[in-house]
Amino acid sequence: MDRIFEIIDSVNDRFGKFLSYFNIGIVGIVCWEIVARYVFNAPTLWASEGMVMLTGLLYALTGGYAQFHKRHVRIDLLYDRLSPRRQAICDGVTYIFFCFFMFALVWAGTDFAWDSVRIRETSGTPWNPFIYPLKCAIPVSAFLIWIQMTADVVRRWKSFLKGSTTKGKEI
Repeated sequence: MDRIFEIIDSVNDRFGKFLSYFNIGIVGIVCWEIVARYVFNAPTLWASEGMVMLTGLLYALTGGYAQFHKRHVRIDLLYDRLSPRRQAICDGVTYIFFCFFMFALVWAGTDFAWDSVRIRETSGTPWNPFIYPLKCAIPVSAFLIWIQMTADVVRRWKSFLKGSTTKGKEI
């Protein structure tokens, strides 16, 4: 099981690092639009929408990376004051709700994305790019977050049950 969790960690870490290069594209698009608009007085149809689409894709698909690096929002003020036992219980309870939400997001997101792919959905703007790749990112990102959270919670509970969890130690 530890090997599977290492693979999940590696996939989310490498995928997040790969996607970080999208930031260069986003900055390039913004710079292009600024130069085109203010230097050449020739704004583009695609720059604003392209930047929003890339940013949305980046934001959605790096959720597993954020979970792997413990960068999601948590109320540390309360959580860190709990004993390791209560932290493990808190993780277990929140994980149950989290699973229902992620399952629904993967299930509904897959239907949502499939419908978009089936009709080759476009944005309906003057540039009119395909938007089904963005919609396909919804179930993929939910799945990546889900498996990373599962790995984290199982590791936390294994550590707790072995008695090796210490106060404030990140697993």
